[in-house]
Amino acid sequence: MQFTLGFYGDGDFFDMKGVIEEFFEKTGMNLKPHYDPKAGKTFLHPGRQADIIYDGVNIGYLGEVHPEVADNYKIGDRAYVAVIDMPSMIPFTSFDRKYTGIAKYPAVTRDISMVVPKNILVGQIEEVIEQRGGKILESYELFDIYEGAQILAGFKSVAYSITFRAADHTLEEQEVSGVMKKILNGLQALGIELRA
Repeated sequence: MQFTLGFYGDGDFFDMKGVIEEFFEKTGMNLKPHYDPKAGKTFLHPGRQADIIYDGVNIGYLGEVHPEVADNYKIGDRAYVAVIDMPSMIPFTSFDRKYTGIAKYPAVTRDISMVVPKNILVGQIEEVIEQRGGKILESYELFDIYEGAQILAGFKSVAYSITFRAADHTLEEQEVSGVMKKILNGLQALGIELRA
């Protein structure tokens, strides 16, 4: 049994990725999925597709419908699909919920803009953020990705918003700056350049 999602018009690959992750979260799948770009689906755009890997298990795929397929079905806009194999997903689901209450202390947000080699995947960037964000990392969001004339050939522009919060105190600038330095050092080690 497969669960299939699709949309066309406004939105892109990363919007579909966000929908999938929201769906997983609602079913108790709290680990971060990984995305393998070597999905090899001929009916999807070769550069905009990925297998969905959760806790080491391939549970589906997502991507942009190949332009030739879209033309064949007379779809006027870019179209995106995601297919999740429900039997593979069900062992990871849980509807247990823990009430955490309203956050008592304020969040601190930092935006980073980067020039990234095209061979670096978004998943690699997010692994650095997760690994180096420590206990105060609350969330992160990809809010811009661009390839075009203003960016050096072989690179893309990527921007994230990163949110920090402590459960037991108000964060000080020194704490946030220290964690951000760790994240930025990890990103630079991948050959990523930070934009002012």
